[in-house]
Amino acid sequence: MGKRVVAAAAAILLSSALLTSLAACDSRTGGTPPTQPAAQASDTTAANEAKAVQALRTWLDEPQPGTLTISSVDVSSPHGTEVSKQVSGTLDPAAGTASLLGTKSVLTGSSTIQTPLRAVMTGNQLYVIEPVAHPTGSPTPKWTQEDLAAVKPPTSTHSVWWTLLENLEKVRLDGASEVDSKTAIEFTGTVDASKIPSLTSLLPKSTVFQKAGTTKVSIDIYTDLGTGSLVRLTYRLGLQVSVDATPTAKSTAGYEVDLAGLGSPTPSASPSASAPAQPEIKRDGSGDLCQLMLF
Repeated sequence: MGKRVVAAAAAILLSSALLTSLAACDSRTGGTPPTQPAAQASDTTAANEAKAVQALRTWLDEPQPGTLTISSVDVSSPHGTEVSKQVSGTLDPAAGTASLLGTKSVLTGSSTIQTPLRAVMTGNQLYVIEPVAHPTGSPTPKWTQEDLAAVKPPTSTHSVWWTLLENLEKVRLDGASEVDSKTAIEFTGTVDASKIPSLTSLLPKSTVFQKAGTTKVSIDIYTDLGTGSLVRLTYRLGLQVSVDATPTAKSTAGYEVDLAGLGSPTPSASPSASAPAQPEIKRDGSGDLCQLMLF
């Protein structure tokens, strides 16, 4: 990620035009006061940070499809058991559809059990097949249907996360990065969900926020170096999403959602985002995947 890139590299990429201009000024005036370049470089950084926020808002107005990855780790289970999930696939926010495949891993002190996981979003519903223990010869697990309306603000047709992205007002330049083999610039900001009036009634009901132990959501946005358009975004809260996550007094789970490849053709190999047959469905409350979906 861009966080590990030397900040000077980003400054060079972002300020090349500025440096050329300063060099031309030097040749005409015989020199530039020592304080002027630093001030202008600071102005340029602030301008690029503002443009990055505008790039996100432009995408929110006309969202393009991309590849969605949802990752979570939950260490709240008893006896030192850790449960992690990761699903990835295509998301079309404008159409309100997604099709995701991945795995659920249950890690104990002596073993790791991995089972397949699938989720489909369509028609304002999320359908999930999450494996459960069955005796030999019993029916296969059924789809669980979860209503997305239960996890969105009452004043919006979109998810909690869409509202959080809309409320991102300021970011800081984080460094140079690479997205889809192209040079990009990463910016990072934070939004506190508890400060948004339309979300206050949802937060106490959300197991995601309760387990994360925080209402502050970290948001990374990546813009194309050439066009300035949004090419990737990531939001996360709670524990670091990794197998070595360690619980704290307030946090026993971590979540990360990444949307990349924005505007790129959706992969043809992605499974269909269509609802399963009705006889196979059981209705349930909203699980963590439902609460993390971007729509």
